[in-house]
Amino acid sequence: MANFQIYTTLPAIPTALAAEHPVTFSWLQAMMTQGTARFFDNIDTEVHALSDGDFLFPVTLTQGIQSPKNAYVCSPTAHYIDYTLAEMDIEMQEHPRLKQALYPMVYGLGAVLKALRFEKVVYVNNWLLSTNLYPAFDFGKIKALTAYLARQYPDSAIVFRSVNQQLNAPLLQVLKSEAYLPILSRQVYYLDPRSGAHRKKRSLKEDRRLVKKSPYRWLKGEELTAKDIPRLRWLYDDLYLRKYSYINPQFNETFIRESLEKGWLTFYGLQHDGRIDGVIGYFERNGIFTTPFFGYDTRLPQRLGLYRLLTYKLIEEAERYQWLFNCSSGVADFKKTRGCEASLEYMMVYTRHLPRGRQLPWTLLERACRHVAEPVIQRLGL
Repeated sequence: MANFQIYTTLPAIPTALAAEHPVTFSWLQAMMTQGTARFFDNIDTEVHALSDGDFLFPVTLTQGIQSPKNAYVCSPTAHYIDYTLAEMDIEMQEHPRLKQALYPMVYGLGAVLKALRFEKVVYVNNWLLSTNLYPAFDFGKIKALTAYLARQYPDSAIVFRSVNQQLNAPLLQVLKSEAYLPILSRQVYYLDPRSGAHRKKRSLKEDRRLVKKSPYRWLKGEELTAKDIPRLRWLYDDLYLRKYSYINPQFNETFIRESLEKGWLTFYGLQHDGRIDGVIGYFERNGIFTTPFFGYDTRLPQRLGLYRLLTYKLIEEAERYQWLFNCSSGVADFKKTRGCEASLEYMMVYTRHLPRGRQLPWTLLERACRHVAEPVIQRLGL
């Protein structure tokens, strides 16, 4: 029988468990002792640790009232209402009538959800990054784990973020069988390097030629120094915040420094003439990797191909380690022409331990996503 335990203070985590999961423990040590606000400028959430003696997961709590300081990675309202509106502004510029029809629907749904205490949730395995990756663990424990979490957090919905239709198919099916609602999160793209089919794509061949003639060179994480950190942050902010949305996680310099020192992310910098103009920071779990830290100087000429260079580097890493590459969402045409395939991603939500009134917002949201959002996303190829 599984022996689950929630740790709310760091010293309580057994030494052997901490030694077995050093990167996870390092992250938890920082977030639990110093607070998330020290590492992110728009995340203020409580972090607990969850274990059964084998796995060690971060668990984050959202207390029921939306905070203006919270990114979508720890706020369902920011995720489904605020971010949806921001995405519509970007992705539906060529579909003004559809955008005009959907806007009031999203606003209205948001008002209903907030009134029904939609924001009170506990996220399992939440790294506060755009995509959560899952380590290997026994899915047969999900039923007992759900019952345990329902007892520990009786007034909160239980949420697994970033459950991917293709890359997490077994986990998705087990969660569905245990009455978790599959609520559409977004459409992402992934690349499987093992077949080599992507290498035949003309766009990727053109990227390879660009790499060969480019004056840029790659700096490994250990070559990056403290003086580079402000530039790395600026590059991420330039793309993910200023170009897209401030609802994305706002990493500060403390997070970047700790990530470089403690291996939370694997960094590479793209440098020319002593200046870093692009950066990637990725992490891997159980043979899948993704890039929550990605940026480049958008002011520079497009002919330099900075986005193409960064993406090609990530595809090379996928080939080198034979990892599946979760390419996240956005720029769909670019990714598809390089061999990436689409996959729907879900937020899996358990509410059966809650009063019916508290279950209602999630039921409404699941129906809205299934009948409206999913057809729109697939129709437009977003």
